[in-house]
Amino acid sequence: MGLICANPPARPPNINYNSIRELYLHYEDVSLLEGKTPIVTPCGHSIVFFDHHFFHMASITAGGEGRRLFMKDEKQLILATGEGFAHYVVGHGGSRAKHLQASRETLSSPDEIWEDNPKANSRWVYIKEYDAVPYPFSVALVTERTEESLIVPVTSFPCKKQDVKKWRNGKRIYP
Repeated sequence: MGLICANPPARPPNINYNSIRELYLHYEDVSLLEGKTPIVTPCGHSIVFFDHHFFHMASITAGGEGRRLFMKDEKQLILATGEGFAHYVVGHGGSRAKHLQASRETLSSPDEIWEDNPKANSRWVYIKEYDAVPYPFSVALVTERTEESLIVPVTSFPCKKQDVKKWRNGKRIYP
C-alpha cells in the first residue's frame, strides 16, 4: 500500500538514449507527436507542450554556460548530433531525461494536484506515486503563461518518499 495511492503502478520503463538527437526524438514521441499535446488533466487543465520544453523537461544545458537555450537556434544541431551530445549537458545525472514517460503519466493521470505551493517556482504541482525504488514518486511542475492563456510544463523529476512532503503543500485541488 502506497502513501498516496492504494495500489501504485509500476514506473514506466526508463528512456535509453546515446545522443542528444536520440533523447530529443524520445521527447518528441512522448510529448509532441499528433495526439500527444495538449494533455487534458483530471482537473480540467489543458497542458500544451512545445519543442523548447525539451530543455527543461530533460534538464539540458549548453556546456555549463548557463545561457538560455532557444529551440530555433539549437534544433538543427540537436537533430544533426546522432552520436554523443555536442556541447549539451544532460543534468541531474540524466534522471529527468530517462523519466520523460513518467512525467507524461504524472501530468495525464496524477494522484494529486496542488496549487500555490510556496516551495515551487510554478503554479501547480502534480504528483504520481509508483511502485518503484528508490524514487516512488514523480513530481511535475506546471504554470500558466497568462499573456497567452496557456498552461505549460515547467519540469518534472523523480522524487524519494522522504522528499515528497514538501511538494504536497499549498491548496490541494485534485482529488
